[in-house]
Amino acid sequence: MSSLADPPAAPRPVFVPLMTAALSALLLLSTVLPWRELLDPVALGPAGAEAGLARVQLWEIPSARAWAIVVASCAAITVGLALTPALTALRLAAAATGTVVVVGVLSALAQLPPRLTDGVGYRVGIGAWLALGLGLLLLTGGLAVLRWQLAVVLAIAVGAGLVLPAAAAPEYEPEVVAGVPHRLLDLQGGQLVDRLGMRVAIATSDPLDSIAGTLDGTPGEWLLGRTGSEGSTLFEYRDGVALPRVTLSHGVTPPALLGVTDDRMVLLAGGAVNRPWAILSVPLTLVAADVSLSHKNSDGTYYVTPDIDVLATGQGPAFTHRNADRSVVVWGSTSTWQIPADQLRPGMDLKRFLVAPGPGAPGQAVVSGPDGTRAWRNSKTGLVLARPGSKAQQLTGIAPAGCLLSSDAASSSLTVDAFAVDVRGNLWLGGGSPTAVITPDGVLRRLPGGTAGVDNIEARPDGSVLLGVTPGGGDQILVVPSAAEAAASYPAAPAPDARCDRRKPAAGSTQYKASVLPVVPTANPPGKVMPGTGTQLVLDARGKLVRLRVPNTAHGWAPDGLGGVWWSVSGRSRPAAEVAVHWARGAAEAVTDPLPRPPTERGEAAAAGEHLVTAIGNDLYNFYGPGQQVTRITVKGGLRQNGLVQLPSGDAAMVLDERLVLVSRAGKTTTLFGGATSGWPISSPGVAPDQWTTDGEWFAGPDGKPWGYDGSHLVRVVGPGQVTVVAGPAQGVPQAADQLTVIGHSLYFALGNDVVRLDPMA
Repeated sequence: MSSLADPPAAPRPVFVPLMTAALSALLLLSTVLPWRELLDPVALGPAGAEAGLARVQLWEIPSARAWAIVVASCAAITVGLALTPALTALRLAAAATGTVVVVGVLSALAQLPPRLTDGVGYRVGIGAWLALGLGLLLLTGGLAVLRWQLAVVLAIAVGAGLVLPAAAAPEYEPEVVAGVPHRLLDLQGGQLVDRLGMRVAIATSDPLDSIAGTLDGTPGEWLLGRTGSEGSTLFEYRDGVALPRVTLSHGVTPPALLGVTDDRMVLLAGGAVNRPWAILSVPLTLVAADVSLSHKNSDGTYYVTPDIDVLATGQGPAFTHRNADRSVVVWGSTSTWQIPADQLRPGMDLKRFLVAPGPGAPGQAVVSGPDGTRAWRNSKTGLVLARPGSKAQQLTGIAPAGCLLSSDAASSSLTVDAFAVDVRGNLWLGGGSPTAVITPDGVLRRLPGGTAGVDNIEARPDGSVLLGVTPGGGDQILVVPSAAEAAASYPAAPAPDARCDRRKPAAGSTQYKASVLPVVPTANPPGKVMPGTGTQLVLDARGKLVRLRVPNTAHGWAPDGLGGVWWSVSGRSRPAAEVAVHWARGAAEAVTDPLPRPPTERGEAAAAGEHLVTAIGNDLYNFYGPGQQVTRITVKGGLRQNGLVQLPSGDAAMVLDERLVLVSRAGKTTTLFGGATSGWPISSPGVAPDQWTTDGEWFAGPDGKPWGYDGSHLVRVVGPGQVTVVAGPAQGVPQAADQLTVIGHSLYFALGNDVVRLDPMA
C-alpha cells in the first residue's frame, strides 16, 4: 500500500505566512494610532481640545485618505494571501505593501513644516513610526522572490507611493476657470481643516474678519480661530498648515483681525453697541493676551497685557474692513476713519484720518482703490460710486421691485450687503443677488458661476478678491484669483428693462434748494418713559431740529408734518385700550380710545396736524382727531409697510394689495392707482394707472395731497389715475434716502447719519 501512495509534499514553511500576516495586521492597527502630534505650548491646556486635535489618526488627515485606503488595501490583501499556499504571491504582496508604506511615510516626514521659534510645530506620532518599521520588515520579507519580479513590484510600489498623496502632502488645488471663485481655505461649516487635520473654528460671525494677510504686503496668511466661549487663538497659516501663535482673552465680543506686521498682530477689539473699542498691536512673542477692555488702569486707560500697544480707542459700535490700497477703514455710529496700513503705530491721531466723501458717509462703510476710485453707503440701501475726475453716481437703492440684474446698476434691484474696489478700479458688489462687478467703462458684469449670498468682500493688493459667503448657514471663504485682470472679460449684463431704466430720470415741475444740515442732536421724550432706538426728526420747544427717541413701548409713530410727532401705546385699563400721544414743541397731549384694543404687535401709523390714523390689526384702523374724537373702521386688504398716509382733510391713503386707496373716515374707499405686483414706476409716462407700482414711501405732502418717494422721484397724487412728477434727481432730490419727513414746506431726507433739507425755490 505504501508503494501506491504519493510521496509526502515538502512541508510548507509556516513562519513566513504567520510573520507576514502579523506584520500586516499590525500595519492596519497603526492607521488608528496617532500619526502626528502637535507641539502647542500656546493654545493647549484647558481649551486644548477646542483649539484643534493635538493628535490625529491617519484617517483624519484629509490629504492622506486616498493613500490610507491603498495602504489598508495592500495590508488586507497580504493578510488574505497568508491563508493560502501561494507563497510567491504572498511575498509579492508583502514587498508591495512595505514599499508603499516606506515611501509614503518618508515622503510625509520630509514635508512636515519646520517648527516655529516659540516651539510650536509637529512631530511624528507613534502610528507613523510603527508603520515605517512594519513596512521595512514587510519589504525585507518579500525579497525572496525572483529579481525581475522584485523589480516590477518595487517599480509599481514606489510609483504608487510617490504619486498618491502622502500624509503631509499639499491638498489638490481645484481646477480654476478664469473668474470663477474657489475655496481659499478648506472651510467646512465655518471650520478650517488644514492638510494635517487641524480643525479651527472661525472666530467671528464675518469670516473675513478672521483671516488677514500681512499689512506690508509680504507673503503670509493669518487666521483668528475661536478656541473658547470668550477666547480665540491667532494661527499662522502657511503651506496649508495652521500653527497657533497667541491666545486672546476677549470677552463675549471677538476681535477683528486687521493684519500682521513687524511680528505684531493688529486687531480691532470690542466694538459692541455702547461698548468701548480699541485698535491694538499685540506682539507675536506673547503666549496669552487680555484684550477684553473690561478693566481700566488708575490713569483711566484700558488694561491690556503688558507689551500690547493701544493705538486708538472709541465708543461702540465699530466695524472694519481692509482696502486694496493698503488702508484699513474703521467706522462707528457717526464717524469713519481710513488709516494707511503703515500708519497703524503708537501715537497715531484718529482725527487725521477722518473721511467724509459725501452725504451719508460719516458712520458708513467706505472703500477705495489705488487709482482713487471710491464707493460708500449713503443710506441703508444706497451705494454711491465716485471715480477720479467724475461726479458721484448713485448706484443702488432706487430701482423698482422686480428689476433683474442689468447693465445699469441703478436699474437693478440689487441687494448690496458687501462691496469693494480692487487695484484696477473695478467695484465688486455682493449680497442676496449674484455677485457682480462694475468695470471702469461703467458696465455691470456678472461673476461667472453665479455666486450669491456674499456677506463681505475684500479686494487685496495682489489683484485677488475674497468673498465671505454662508451657504447653508456655514461660513466659506472663496478667492477669485487675478480678479482685477479678469473682471473686464466677464459677460456684460443685459440692457435694463424699459420700466426699470433709471438712466432717463423724469423731469419734475419744482426746483429745490438742497443743503446738508449740521449734526442733528438727539433728545429723549418727556416724562418717565424708556426711550427706544427708533428716532424721528422733530422741532423742539425752541424750534430747533432734533432727533427724538420714540418711547420703546410705542406700537407705531409718525410725524405730523408741522414739527411734532404722534405715537400710540397700550393703556393701563383692562382690557387694554390704545392711547395716542401727540408731542409738539416740548408738550404732549394724550387721546384714549374708549374701545378695547385687539392684541397686536408694532403697527403702522400716519399723522397730519391734529389727525392720526393707526393700524391695530385684523383690518382695523383708528382715526383720531381733532380733539378727543376717535373712530374705528374696517378696511379689507393687506397693508404694506410704510403704506399708510394721514391727510389734513381727515381722510387717509393706504397701500393695500399693491393699490393706493383713498379711505374716508366713514370707511368709503376709492382706488387711486396700482394693482400690478411688479409694475411700472409712477414717474413713467404713457402707462395705464393700474400698471404703476406702489413701491416707495408714502406721506402727506406740504399741499395736503398724497405724495410718494420711490428712492428717485417725488410724485403727487391729484386724483384717481392722476399723478404728476414733482421733482427728480435733476431738481436736487436725494437718491435712496432712509427716511423722509415733512415739516412745513421743507422736506428732510435722512441719509445714514446725515440730513439733507430741500426747500422749494420761488
